[in-house]
Amino acid sequence: MDGLTESPSGELNVTIREWLRLHIEAVWGITLPPLRGEDIELTQDRALPPWSFYQARWSQEHLSIWSPGISPDERARLLDQAQCAGVAYDPSPGMHREVVFQQGHPPRHPLGSMLYLSRRLNEADASLVDRFEPASTDYYLSPQRAPCIGVLAAGELVSVAHSSRRTREACELGIYTRPEARRHGYALAATAAWSDAIRQEGLHPIYSASADNIASLRLAATAGYVALVQSVYGPVVGQAE
Repeated sequence: MDGLTESPSGELNVTIREWLRLHIEAVWGITLPPLRGEDIELTQDRALPPWSFYQARWSQEHLSIWSPGISPDERARLLDQAQCAGVAYDPSPGMHREVVFQQGHPPRHPLGSMLYLSRRLNEADASLVDRFEPASTDYYLSPQRAPCIGVLAAGELVSVAHSSRRTREACELGIYTRPEARRHGYALAATAAWSDAIRQEGLHPIYSASADNIASLRLAATAGYVALVQSVYGPVVGQAE
C-alpha cells in the first residue's frame, strides 16, 4: 500500500504518491492528474514536461507517468532504457536517475554556533550576493526564490539556500556553497534554516538530488531528509538540474 510520510511535528501527513506529485509539479511547472494505479498518461490539454517517461519506485510499488501518444512499442523501449540506465547520466539513452527526499527528523549532527551565521537575505544584501555569485542578485533575491538563506563567514556569504522551485503547496531546495568553503557545515546550516522557514510558511520542503551526486545525497541525510522515492526519467537532452 502507498505509505504515509510524516513531518517531525506530525502535522503534515501525505502519501508518498502525493509527495511525488508535489515534487514533479514543482520541478517541471506542470499539473498532474491524480496518481492512481501504476500507469498515468498525461493529456495534451495541460502543460507537458520535457521528458516522455518518468518511473518512480518505493517499497514494493512503482508508478510510471507517460507523455501522451507513446505507442506500446515505444513504451517497451523506454522501460528497457530506464532499466538499463546507470546511476550517472548517459546522454545516449538520455535517462536520468534521481532521489526524492522528505525531511523526517532534525539534522543528524548538532549545528551549534553555525546557526547564528544563518539569516534571511533581502535587497540590502545585494552587494553580498553579487560578491558570492556575480550577476546573481536578481535571481536569488526574487520573491519566487524566497526564503533565501545565507550563511556568512568573516563577513562574506559562503553558502546560500533558496527555493529553486515554488508552488502554492511546496518549495524545492536549491543550495550552493563556494568551493573553498565546503566541508565546514555551512551547507548544512543553510539547508536546516531554509527547511525551518518553509515549514513556518505551512509549506512542504522538498529535497531531490541526482542519484550520482554523492555530496548532495550526504547533505540530505545529514540535514534529516529521508529518501522516499528512487526515480528515472527521460529521454532528456543534456544533464538535468
